[in-house]
Amino acid sequence: MAMTSNRLRAYLELERQMLMLDDAGDPLADLLREAMDPLWYGLSDEEHSLLDARTISIGSGVSLKTPAGSDLFLSPPHITELVQRHDPLRTTDWEYAA
Repeated sequence: MAMTSNRLRAYLELERQMLMLDDAGDPLADLLREAMDPLWYGLSDEEHSLLDARTISIGSGVSLKTPAGSDLFLSPPHITELVQRHDPLRTTDWEYAA
């Protein structure tokens, strides 16, 4: 088992607290997430690798092991608004360009 630094232990504890706040819908979770950035950037490459290779538990004893790098979360797809019409379309003065 790898030794963990004080910074890594602090990061993991803050992350746990942030996730608890996030699950409760508390907006403080976002503030804590932003405040954790300097701590994240202060971790070593080895500690980043260790965090990125963690097992993510999704409940009911099911777990998923995946690299948790920047490609794990993608932007949502662009959603085009649909035009809803309640009245029928009517065409007047229709011309066909030849």
